[in-house]
Amino acid sequence: MTGAFPEESSGLPTPEKALQEAFREALSRFAAGVTVVSARLGEEERGMTATAFMSLSLEPPLVALGIQEKARLLPILEASRAFTVSFLREEQEAVSQHFAGKPQEGVVLVEGRVEGALAVLRCRLAAVYPGGDHRLVVGLVEVIELGEPGLPLVYFGRGYRRLVWPS
Repeated sequence: MTGAFPEESSGLPTPEKALQEAFREALSRFAAGVTVVSARLGEEERGMTATAFMSLSLEPPLVALGIQEKARLLPILEASRAFTVSFLREEQEAVSQHFAGKPQEGVVLVEGRVEGALAVLRCRLAAVYPGGDHRLVVGLVEVIELGEPGLPLVYFGRGYRRLVWPS
C-alpha cells in the first residue's frame, strides 16, 4: 500500500476509494452558504462550521443539517435538544475558520450565536437520523433573528468565494 489510500495490487486506488474521491470532487463543485451551528449544555458551549445545511419544511418550519458522528458538538446538541444556526456574511471568513478548527483570535459566540450574522435560527431538536459517517439533524425553528442585510459567505471549489451582486 502506498499513499493515503489502500491500493489494489495494480497500484490503482480501490473502486471504493476512487468513488470517494470522485464524490468529494463532485461535491466541491456545489456552492453552499456557510453556517455556524452551536449548542450549549450547562457551562459547555460548542460551535462548528457547517455547509451541509438546508431548509426542510415551511409548515412546520424545519431545517436539516449533516453533522459528522465524531463531531464534538453532536453529544451536546443531542443532550441539550437545542441548537442555533448562524448564517455567515462574506466578511466572516475568520469566524468560519475558527469554528472549522483553526482558532482565530477574538472569535466567540455571543448568547449562542455569531454576532453580525445575516440571520440566526434558534431550533429545538426534532429528530436525528443515521447517515453513514454523519447524522442528519432536524430542527424545529422556534426563533428567527434577522441581522443587517448583506452578502453571504459562500464555499465553492474548496475555498471561500464572493457573489457578484447584482449579476
